[in-house]
Order: sequence, then C-alpha cells, then structure tokens
Amino acid sequence: MLIGPVLLFAAFLLWLIATHLRERPWFDRPDLARHRLFDPAILAAAGGSFAGGIVVVARRSPGAALGVTALVALAWGWRRFVRSAAWRRRTLARDLERARGADPAAPAHELLVRAILARHPEWGEELVAQMVLDYPDAARLAAVVARMERGFRGF
Repeated sequence: MLIGPVLLFAAFLLWLIATHLRERPWFDRPDLARHRLFDPAILAAAGGSFAGGIVVVARRSPGAALGVTALVALAWGWRRFVRSAAWRRRTLARDLERARGADPAAPAHELLVRAILARHPEWGEELVAQMVLDYPDAARLAAVVARMERGFRGF
C-alpha cells in the first residue's frame, strides 16, 4: 500500500532534480549531469517511477490514480503554457505598457530593454540591447526570450 505513494514521491523528486540541474548553466552542472544521456535517463527514471506508482495506486483505488494523473497533467499543462511564447508575449506587452506609463517619452527600444532587464537582470544590458536590435518586434523578441528561459540549447 505504501509503495505507490513512495514511487510517486520518488518520481516528483527525480523530476525536481532534473529540472533544477537542467536549468543551471552547462558549465555549472556537476560532471555527471553534463553527460549527454543524463537528462533523458533521469526523466525516463522519473516517468517509470510515476507509471509504476500510478499502477500500484490504481490497483487499490482507480479514482485516486485518475485524480493524481489529472493533477499531474494539469500541472504539466500549466507549466508548458506559462513558459510558452504566447504567455511571454502577453507579459512583455503588459510590462511595456507599465514602462510606457512610467516614462512616456522613452523610445520603444529603450522600453523593451528595460522590460526584459526587469525580468532578467542576470542577462546584462549588452545582451539584452543586442537582442532588441536583432528583434525589434515585441512578438519575435518574446519568442526568443521564451526559448532562452526554457534553456534552449542553441543559446
């Protein structure tokens, strides 16, 4: 009876570790986490643990298994939505309106730089200014920001 929730907890813990390590800079990861098969292996272990936990819980209570699966699916979907380019476009537009209200005389280029730096000061002014020069359209810039936030391997 206890093995199902333990497997589900282990799956959550493995997913949390994988997410934490994947979102760190490549050079800042431990040696084991730099291996090219580390990310797929730990996510496969988490998926297997989750599937095993659901099967064990479903034998005892199918309703509980369905509830846990629905909860995880909703959380996964929400995370995907919040990290999407569409969500980033909406938040960037809101940040631009707020910055425009604070300083109506500032040029659009400067407002974009301020809006991105407010969310990601660790990127630095030079990088953000170059991004705004490369992508002056707020929608395209939001797509690039979303990719960078997700840890797109091309950046």
